[in-house]
Parts: sequence; structure tokens; C-alpha cells
Amino acid sequence: MVDYYSILLRAVTAPGGGDAQWRRGVFDRAQEMLAKQLHARQPPLSEAEIAAEIGAMDGAIERIESEMAWTDSGGTVSAPPRKPPPKWSRQSPLLRPTGVPLVAALILIAAFVAGAFALWPRAPHPSAPPAIKAEAPKTAPGAPAAPPIRAAAKDGDLAPGVDGGSSDAELPYVFRRQPTFYRTLQPPGTIIVDKLQHFLYLIEPNSVALRYGIGVGEECKDLAGLRHIASKAEWPPWHAPPDMIKRYPADVPGGPGNPLGARLLQLDDGASRINGTNAPGTIGGFVTLGCIRLVNDDIVDLYNRVSVNAAVVVN
Repeated sequence: MVDYYSILLRAVTAPGGGDAQWRRGVFDRAQEMLAKQLHARQPPLSEAEIAAEIGAMDGAIERIESEMAWTDSGGTVSAPPRKPPPKWSRQSPLLRPTGVPLVAALILIAAFVAGAFALWPRAPHPSAPPAIKAEAPKTAPGAPAAPPIRAAAKDGDLAPGVDGGSSDAELPYVFRRQPTFYRTLQPPGTIIVDKLQHFLYLIEPNSVALRYGIGVGEECKDLAGLRHIASKAEWPPWHAPPDMIKRYPADVPGGPGNPLGARLLQLDDGASRINGTNAPGTIGGFVTLGCIRLVNDDIVDLYNRVSVNAAVVVN
């Protein structure tokens, strides 16, 4: 299902956006365009599938209007009730758009092109090398068998050398990378880390932030305040802490299976960092090892968007 919330939010918060009446015209046009696209899909969608998509869009519209009203009122009121969405059927004609500024139509066309791509499976990120599932080390004939590679802890973390992939197909939607409405006084380009909610926000213009799900390790449990990115590294090597050397390799070179993942953003305190992981299933939770982690697909995306000296605010 398309992320209608993110698409429509970008449309109505783009430069040139208008008031509530203008937004309503944009939303009405969006519903008409969606219905037309759904009825034109091949093979044809079922009525239940069409109803689910239209319901998802209407829910996104209600959420945006509620957030807009809450923001405009300083957090004291909720959004006024909005008229129910029109009923669609395969035989019903589409309404002709009226009163929608040209800029709104252009924004919607661009937004729905992006939404159409979201209906197709995404290919692996081109910046990351292909994932290779790690295997247990082979031993010479007659030599003692090597200990099996296993999970490093009960928190779901994987042992060094085990590659859990660059993302997690079962990761809850809320922890997947997505743009979201976000009000802050911090300038665009700032990273905000919410350890309690397990989110990392990259601030963008027009009250929008790109949100990533994170896992939080013990090394960063006391991290708070303002930091800056001191350095960046691609596929950094990992060095085992003293308490793990007896059980796992002392050093793991950069590549799939490395606990630091595909990219590393070192913070200026010399001890804290934002990095990838070989255990994408730990996103959204607290883990014993490490600091702030993202799935490899997300850390590559974040790495490409930020620069050295970017501000990092940790809540």
C-alpha cells in the first residue's frame, strides 16, 4: 500500500501551498486521481482492494488536517470534521477538478508518480555491496570443530560475522524510513535522535523530517545534548571489546556481517556513533552492544545526506 500520508503531506507543505480550502481542493483532486489509477490497474483490483486503498488515503487526509489544525492553534484544538470521501465504483464517472490551482495539480502529479513507484518492490540500495550470508568457519580435517556462530545476546543481536541483511522485511512500518510532519527550531540538516521512541530525524525544510527507526545500545544510554559529526566512514572494521574476544573474532573487516554495518558517523565526543548493523531485527529496541544503529539501507541513505560537522541533538 502506498504511503499516502507522506505523499500528500509533501504536496500541501510545498512552497506555494494555501489554506484549508486550498488543501481540500488538493485532497479532492487526489481522491479522483487515485480512483482513476485503481480502476485502470491490470490485472483489475477487487472492490475490497480498491476500498482499502481509498480508505488509507482518507485516513491520511484526516491525519494531515488534524496535525495542521493542531499546529495552527498552538496545540489547543483538533481538526474540524471533514466531509466523507466520495463513494467510488467501477461504473461511477470521475468528477472534474474545479478550483484547484495549477501548482497544486503539478505537485499532485509529481507526488503520485512517486506513489506509483512505491507499489513496486524496491531494489537493494546501489551504494551497498550485495549481502553475503556468513557461514561458520571451516576447519581442517582432524582439527577440533569450530564453535557454532550464534546470537550474541538474548536481545536479538547477531554475532560478529553473521549477516542479517541490509533491511528487515518484518520491521514494523513505523520504524521504516519515511518523511513525516515535524515542527522544530533546528535548521535543515540537523539530526535529532529520540532514544526513548527509537527514532532518528533528519530535519528538512517546510516542517518535514525524514524519520528513521533506530536501535539503542548500552554505550549510548547516557548520551544527551548537542554533538556534531566528527568523521564518516564506509564499511568500517569492527574490533571486539575485551569481554567478547574469547567467543568471537577479535577483528571483523568491513563488509556484510560487520556489527558496525555499511556506514559509520562518528560523533565529536570520541565515543558515540551512529552506524549500521548486521542485525536489522534489533531496530526499535534496546540492545546490549553499540550506540545508535540503523539498518544498512538507512545508514547508507543518511550517510549520503549529511556532512561532517552536522549537528546531532540527542534527546
